[in-house]
Amino acid sequence: MIPKISVITATRNRASTLNRVYKSLKSQTFKNFEWIVCDDGSTDGTINLLKNYKKKANFIIKIFHFKKRAGKPKIDNFCVKQAKGEFVIFADSDDAFKKNSFSHFISEWNRIPKLTKSKTFGIISRVVSSNGKELEKKYNFKNKSISIIDLNNKTERKEKWLFIKKNILKKYKFLEIDYYVPEGILWEKISKKYNVWILDNCYRIFYSDTPNSVTFSKKINYTIGQQKSLEIEILNKKNFINSRTLINYYRYLFINKYFFNYRINQIKNLNKNFIFYFKFLAFLFFIKDFLFSKINNEKFKKNFEKPIQILN
Repeated sequence: MIPKISVITATRNRASTLNRVYKSLKSQTFKNFEWIVCDDGSTDGTINLLKNYKKKANFIIKIFHFKKRAGKPKIDNFCVKQAKGEFVIFADSDDAFKKNSFSHFISEWNRIPKLTKSKTFGIISRVVSSNGKELEKKYNFKNKSISIIDLNNKTERKEKWLFIKKNILKKYKFLEIDYYVPEGILWEKISKKYNVWILDNCYRIFYSDTPNSVTFSKKINYTIGQQKSLEIEILNKKNFINSRTLINYYRYLFINKYFFNYRINQIKNLNKNFIFYFKFLAFLFFIKDFLFSKINNEKFKKNFEKPIQILN
């Protein structure tokens, strides 16, 4: 049977948290799905753990492995090509989700009006923390069809979860410019042509206890990807640009230019007199980051290899 949903997980040294994803998949009330999981050069026994899951699981598991680090964008692009499902869900390797998630997504998709559905690339839902607290208040929008750009401008930029139409996703690619690049860059690019449909409930369970988490790391990581995300945010703002966004944008610019010696172009159409103040503050933060060793010195190296599939 061809799976209706393809669940994609990129993982690196997350053997201690992958059980959350596996248990969430096992408990789903909707059973017609596959799990495509790709390991990014882990050294903590992840592959053996996944092999064990594959032996026990009552659903399809496809395992791939990069010998050398490739990065999440490259993995996601590869896995989307492998996906057989009509829909794609990205499940982070340290998160969990509720047992009715897939069934509710499918039911909600079937409720979307036909004309609206043709202009919709996915369903978006809110997220709950591991202690049960909702990260965002209910949207309560009258119109459930909205551009992600407009949604981000109307709400806080908090974690969300997407149920995505694969045939639309395959027209696009995640930016392979760093080991991690915020997925929102791609969602906003797609949103220039397609909307999302709001399912105003919480399904994904977001954890903040993972030592190598991007969000909660004590070190500044993936500065090319982070700067690009801030650049897109600035360019998409129609009116007010948050001062924190501007400061962090230039902060990452200085890190990339003077710490890593990357060749990075900066936004050119901003008022020079207006920006000087933010650049000055950003430079002070950069000096502080440098002096107190807050920058992770892992330099991005593009991996041109293909992953191997683990069959047994």
